[in-house]
Amino acid sequence: RIGEWIIEHLMDPIFYNYYGPWVVGVVNSFSPDGLLHDILIGQSTVESLDFMQSFGLLTTGLYVPFDMVLPFVITFYFMLSLLEDVGYLPRLAVLVDTGLHKLGLHGSAVVPTILGFGCNVPGALATRVMETGKQRFIAATLMAIAVPCMAQSAMIFGILGRYGVKWIFIVYCTLFMLYIFIGLLLKKIVRGESPELLLEVPPYRKPDPATLLKKTWTKAYGFLAEAVPFVILGVFIVNLMHVSGVIGVLSTVFAPVLTTLLGLPEGAIVALIMGFLRKDIAIGMLLPLGMSPQQLTISCVILSTYFPCIATFVILLRELGIRDMLKAAGLMITVSLSVGTLMRLVLIGI
Repeated sequence: RIGEWIIEHLMDPIFYNYYGPWVVGVVNSFSPDGLLHDILIGQSTVESLDFMQSFGLLTTGLYVPFDMVLPFVITFYFMLSLLEDVGYLPRLAVLVDTGLHKLGLHGSAVVPTILGFGCNVPGALATRVMETGKQRFIAATLMAIAVPCMAQSAMIFGILGRYGVKWIFIVYCTLFMLYIFIGLLLKKIVRGESPELLLEVPPYRKPDPATLLKKTWTKAYGFLAEAVPFVILGVFIVNLMHVSGVIGVLSTVFAPVLTTLLGLPEGAIVALIMGFLRKDIAIGMLLPLGMSPQQLTISCVILSTYFPCIATFVILLRELGIRDMLKAAGLMITVSLSVGTLMRLVLIGI
């Protein structure tokens, strides 16, 4: 609710009433049409601003991270910092310890999971708190498959929210069930030990408002520093792929999988490719395809499960090693195709 309020009453007015007309006017002053114009602002005009579907570097490239994602990221990091400063996270680890033991983990696995909801990169790094290789593999794999980062969640809410809460519920309910099912499966098939949790629970503390705001700002700034370059790069690559005809070739090659198994349009291949760079911008790329709520829901689940973004992939490769990373990647792709096909049968039909 807080994030939506910030978008509706602060960010959207800034982009649509001030930034949009200004940037369109500036670009039109030196490039009224042509390739450079399309790369910078797409087909946007002062009379018809389209920040989501224009795919311009200065329109979609900035609108997605600052308007659609940042308000939700700030809200999440504020709440996470509050829990940290109060001293509740160790207590939460104790509370969920019994349940996580059934998945081959222990209560400390709640830390990478919660961090993963903010950003999968620190979540992947936080798997180091797990004592054994088995626990690290399970925690990292579950996070990569079933824990969407805050930027991705913000896009899911932004895209599916307009069609009703039930579609958002389906996405997260599916991811939760995958977390449980895959955890139970990995506990049985992955060799290794799952030791008990030994943790000192500190007393509750009164948070310092200045420190709380500073931590929130630091984490939000870190998100922007990481996200904005990838979003702009992603938008630029999509433009080049359109111009060069690569998208058409890939759509033809992967059409049987997308249309037959998953029930998605051929153009969805672009989002799947871009998901390796940034999953949030990949979800944003679904909007111009004119998909139904059912197709968008399936796409959001597939993008959440099929492969981590490149930053998370690099961290997981370093933490798990090549062999375990390949195992995890194979599981991700298998789960994504299987769940996507099942959801297509349930939501769309044969």
